[in-house]
Amino acid sequence: MGPFTDITTVFVKTFKFSGRASRSKYWWYTLFYNVIIMVCGFVDVAMIIDLLQQEDKAAIEALSIFDYTSTFAWILTIPPVISLTVRRLHDAGFSGFWALLFFIPLGIFALLVMHMLPSRSGTSVHGTPASGPVADRTGKPMTVDSHKRAMQGYAVLFDKDKPVTAEMQAARKAEVADYYRSRVLKASPSA
Repeated sequence: MGPFTDITTVFVKTFKFSGRASRSKYWWYTLFYNVIIMVCGFVDVAMIIDLLQQEDKAAIEALSIFDYTSTFAWILTIPPVISLTVRRLHDAGFSGFWALLFFIPLGIFALLVMHMLPSRSGTSVHGTPASGPVADRTGKPMTVDSHKRAMQGYAVLFDKDKPVTAEMQAARKAEVADYYRSRVLKASPSA
């Protein structure tokens, strides 16, 4: 998955606290979140500077919390952060309740370390790893053998312009004969 897919997936799963979220998904959204908050902070600072230049301090004191763009950015981006934090903790092998460390002084640093930990392999009570096995076009997990064969098919494309030598022909004939003996003759019923 790419960064845009990861970010949109986080927004789609805003109110889903079950399941798992990979490290890449967490860190792409964290980058997106921080950029949005910084841009909104710069817009708010520019608004305050503009008010200071045009009027006095009374105009700034008259502003409500909803006059700042960063307020709306936080309202829109905090719910996905909370659910993503819980799902990332699940992926690292922790309970989602560890997210409450945010409310303890210096607990955010413990959460930061927990978010950096790699995904737990295998299936847990929270589901399969977010970066699970590669699936084929039907959605079934690809075995290592089928993945290897697919990669060999791509390798053939790079060798298509090479001249065929007698050794290469003999090796290919031996490979086909071996395949025929192991797969075709073995599967046919004996008389």
